[in-house]
Amino acid sequence: MSFSGKPTTFVEQTLENDGFWPNLSVSEFQKGYRLPAEFLGELLTDALSIAMAEVNVDLAKLKARWQTVGITNVESADSTLLPERALKAKLYKRAVYCRAKASALQQFPTVTRRESAENTGKEAPEREDTFLAFSQQAVRALQGRGRITAVLL
Repeated sequence: MSFSGKPTTFVEQTLENDGFWPNLSVSEFQKGYRLPAEFLGELLTDALSIAMAEVNVDLAKLKARWQTVGITNVESADSTLLPERALKAKLYKRAVYCRAKASALQQFPTVTRRESAENTGKEAPEREDTFLAFSQQAVRALQGRGRITAVLL
């Protein structure tokens, strides 16, 4: 149950990915990222689907590089081909889930609720920026890059 007094209804749905990256669970997303109970399952599923597509595009070159060395699935990859495969799968999920949460939090102000129930922790603009940063950090870690990139101009 959330602080609003509304029980959280977990959505038992798995989003099929492209076969290379792990499939994603809406309930895992809800539980792990503490989403407000006010969000409808459809909103969460849409946010997760869009975030998955965006992260897949961001990681397309990495996927192609790994496929050329024989990796066909991140979660079931041979540990000699992809050391720390469990970590890679977790980083991928973090990238997607954080991006989806950032997207969902943008929509929270449009969810109907009483004025007295307003919670700035759910609405503050910096929440979106924080979760987008978490997502981008996970993408960069998967790509083998640091948190920042500097170039000489």
